[in-house]
Amino acid sequence: MTDVILAVLILVAAGLPLGYALTRAVPLALVVAPIAGAAAAAAAVLLMLAFTGPLVAWFVPVYALTGALAWRLRHRPRVPVSGWRDALLVSVPLVPPMLPLATAPVGTDAHLIWWLHAGWFTHGGQYARDAISNPALTFSHPDYPPLASAPVALVWELLDIRTFYPAHLVTGFLTFSAIAMVVYAVRVATALGPALLSWPAAIAAGYAAWTPLWRSPTDGFSDAMCACAFAAAAVLILFARPAPGQLTLAVFLASTAALMKNEGVSLVAALAVVGTVKYRRELRRAAPLWIPLGVTALWSVTARLLHAETDVLASGGFSALLHGDPDTLDRLSLIATKFADRIGWLALLAVAAAVLGNALLRRQRAELDLGPDGWLWAIAAMHTAGLVLIYTVTPYDLLWHLRTSVDRVTIVLAVLACASSACWGVTALTPLLTAIRPDPTVQPDPPVPALTSTYPRST
Repeated sequence: MTDVILAVLILVAAGLPLGYALTRAVPLALVVAPIAGAAAAAAAVLLMLAFTGPLVAWFVPVYALTGALAWRLRHRPRVPVSGWRDALLVSVPLVPPMLPLATAPVGTDAHLIWWLHAGWFTHGGQYARDAISNPALTFSHPDYPPLASAPVALVWELLDIRTFYPAHLVTGFLTFSAIAMVVYAVRVATALGPALLSWPAAIAAGYAAWTPLWRSPTDGFSDAMCACAFAAAAVLILFARPAPGQLTLAVFLASTAALMKNEGVSLVAALAVVGTVKYRRELRRAAPLWIPLGVTALWSVTARLLHAETDVLASGGFSALLHGDPDTLDRLSLIATKFADRIGWLALLAVAAAVLGNALLRRQRAELDLGPDGWLWAIAAMHTAGLVLIYTVTPYDLLWHLRTSVDRVTIVLAVLACASSACWGVTALTPLLTAIRPDPTVQPDPPVPALTSTYPRST
């Protein structure tokens, strides 16, 4: 039990300086600390792979750098919705569905991929290089990014343990932090609406992380953390009003999503393209959106230099698709069926809400200063196209590939759809709630004085 508590404390402490640098508010810094700690550990892993040596030796200067950054930015304005009450509302409602973290760590992917990679990192740079380039270990996807594995390796090294329950808690708290940021992002985006509507809508959007595979956030997978970190970034960039530090926090979240799973590449690429089109006249807002893609490129180059192969790219399926192979094209109907089975009704209802909202509530949405909804759906469509392409050219048996992964890769689509619907729900209900419960900060006009004659009375 002591190891478990220390593992979580190490994760939070590792990310607290960077979390504070991003938010300039201790309450919200504690919420984002697990993601920030994982990012710091991932940076140390990249340095370790480049220059070899032990992981902790590289983490120390990275940690010192985040501390210096936090000190330098301590007087900057803090991000909105970052007080103690806000931090509690962002995080506490997510505790009940996270309780399965108390069960035994038996997730297959967690053991064969993320925690196996963490084991490589604990042996130092040269060992990790050899493992990533070892063709006998291809089953563990050595080209997968290190952000989900790096904090586990750091905790194992600092506590001198190799047990799985602390690793399970580190992975779970990292996912918890990412989901909490979805709640935060939707709350910030709908902040001009009544808190009585905005908070429930934001929390409901966070609960979408348990759709369609309810156990994914607590089973050691990295899909929910990637989906939620990205969705939070997309909502902050595309929907929320500009605020101090907000763009930096959003770019950071998108960058972490890109280092959590390979599927994050298509997500951050779509966000960069869509965001650049949206903010084409505001270069200062558009240019930073390409930073997450640069972070992705950094890992991709590292993996290629270490001869880690991507199974899909190595299969030759792209060539068959380009040549119009009938067997390859026939896969599309089965792929569409499986996607519809998982999120078909959810996507249909969310799209219907978006269409009706755009037709009937555009003025109300403008009053809440919410960005146009179509940008988020453009990202969802681009990412879906990328997923369909991967399944179309997969070298594996298609039924097996879909059965083992489609529940997880569609989490991000569910979260994006629910975030859209949450914003439309606040938009639609705000006029009704305002009519029932007028804003107490708005004072009524003073009574008009009675008209009196300016002439003297006759006696």
